Amino acid sequence: MPSKYIPFMFVALWLLLSIIYPQTGKTDSMVPLNDSELQSVIGGDAIQLTLRLRNNVGEDNAPDTACGGNPDPCRLGLEFFAREGNWLVLKEFYGSLAIEDVRLEGAYLSNSGSSYRDLSRFEDADGNCLLSPCNPDGLPAIQLDYPFAKGPGEYQDMNTFLNIGRMAVEVDDGATPGFMLDNNPGSAMAFRMSDSASANGDMQMRFDGRAFLYGF
Repeated sequence: MPSKYIPFMFVALWLLLSIIYPQTGKTDSMVPLNDSELQSVIGGDAIQLTLRLRNNVGEDNAPDTACGGNPDPCRLGLEFFAREGNWLVLKEFYGSLAIEDVRLEGAYLSNSGSSYRDLSRFEDADGNCLLSPCNPDGLPAIQLDYPFAKGPGEYQDMNTFLNIGRMAVEVDDGATPGFMLDNNPGSAMAFRMSDSASANGDMQMRFDGRAFLYGF
């Protein structure tokens, strides 16, 4: 995968994990601002975000004491179209994700392309232009990048830890959906992503460069 697509891949990963790692809580309703309040808003020319997500783990990535029980409450059940009542259940499922200091700002694409330029990618299967006129030169975009001032060996742009102890198919039993059952004690696959430096250490990644999102 070209390096310019990697940051977007992990943003997409974070969004996916936001769905499959549901968090519960109470928040206040958003209040609209009037014109005078909007005029008083000031800020810089970019947004810098740090995103952190934990599922069934504490700050030290130690899994909840209930994980691994019978039945295991730390799980994710997936039911697919035309396979109703059959669940792919990820058991002993816990982990964390942190994306540090990702920066978003407005930008414009260059008016000149690289040697990899291929304008046919902006056409649909019938050859119709998806952009007008099938040329992205100068389009407004969202630029995504990470801090550049990093020392040797610094890998803190993304930290992630993920454990899937068992993966099996469970079938609905009467009124009890399969994702709540543990009738199949076997496992089709197990998965663990971590750093071997400690028992539940984060895998650490570093990103350099920038990427652009456009066409919206």
